[in-house]
Amino acid sequence: MDALEALAKLALKAREETTPVFGVADQVRLRIRSEKPMSVTLIPLGLFGGISAVAASVTLFLAIEFWKYMSSPVMELIAPLPEMRLW
Repeated sequence: MDALEALAKLALKAREETTPVFGVADQVRLRIRSEKPMSVTLIPLGLFGGISAVAASVTLFLAIEFWKYMSSPVMELIAPLPEMRLW
């Protein structure tokens, strides 16, 4: 119980102490205002956009070319058969 009583006395002394007041708001505002804004470069964004546009163009070109060569089973039934001569 001696340890608990010592902790209780210590807590009572801590409650009786006055907390120090620090005014740092002015220094913080001054430091925030004095910092230079960071310059933003759009080069990486433009580079990524350009590469993705090229990739999309290649994909679209290949899709159109494959669409041309794709044969539909229904069109094979309607399309005239080529003539084949047996003799």
